Amino acid sequence: MVTGAMCRMIHMRGRIKVQVRSLASHFVPMLCAFLLVLLSPAIASAQQADVVLAVGTITTDNYPGQEFAGNGLGEAILYQAITMLDDGGEFAWCAGKVVEWRRIDEVNKEQKFQQSKYADPATAIKKLGTLAPDFLIGGSIKFGAGKADWTIEIRTNPGGELVDSFTGFADDDAVLDEAARITEHVLDRLCPGPWTVTGGGARIKVSGKVAKLDEAFKVVGKFPGGTANFLYSPTSRSGGTVDYVLAGGGFSGAGSGTYTIGPSGDGSTLTIKQTTTGCIAGVPGSCKTNSEVLTLTPVSR
Repeated sequence: MVTGAMCRMIHMRGRIKVQVRSLASHFVPMLCAFLLVLLSPAIASAQQADVVLAVGTITTDNYPGQEFAGNGLGEAILYQAITMLDDGGEFAWCAGKVVEWRRIDEVNKEQKFQQSKYADPATAIKKLGTLAPDFLIGGSIKFGAGKADWTIEIRTNPGGELVDSFTGFADDDAVLDEAARITEHVLDRLCPGPWTVTGGGARIKVSGKVAKLDEAFKVVGKFPGGTANFLYSPTSRSGGTVDYVLAGGGFSGAGSGTYTIGPSGDGSTLTIKQTTTGCIAGVPGSCKTNSEVLTLTPVSR
């Protein structure tokens, strides 16, 4: 049992995430002693996550006064990942899970106890399911001259194959503040993508490919007798502005509007919902507002 912390399990859009809220600290939450997901067989078989990640070991050079900085940064990264993947978070669109893997030994001990003669059969957990992460986040911190130089690695699990390695630095008393941008880098690297784009409206069919949701991208729409080129300028991963030019059949036109990106509800694809207003050049009364829904499907890695 962990004092001063509240934990809850959330099952949403084909994924399970464990959210931790601490009453003791606002940036390094206490984690539940057994913060691995308890799954019924039905829930386990229904999961469609593209990535399951966990934080492993972040070492330090035992600099005086900073012996526990690695554990603190690891806890902060885990908290940031849970927050960013949660509804309303920056990566809410990502079908991912976060599991606490560093306490796997405690979980195994608890499972053995639950199946022992010392546990009350009426209240004992009959089946304790643990999700093994696909990726482990680890690294190191080196302190000196008032600075903290960190290296973060993403490795496959099992196997330990290096997927990515990146570095940064901070003041030695502000290394925990690096957790947000570290986590953003990790999720940007591991969450699904690139994406194929399909869909459109009643008279237009759109296709294309998107590398990253937070960078400008283009798609092409085809309609009877012409084409429309759409340029998307994101203000965040969840939306932005869109401009288009169209031509064909001896006419041309242009328009602009806004778009949003969100989960489609099936746990794997996303939708772009856009509303634009445009006009045919030189044709009075031709201005029209259109709405289209496009589907973003992750390309298999």
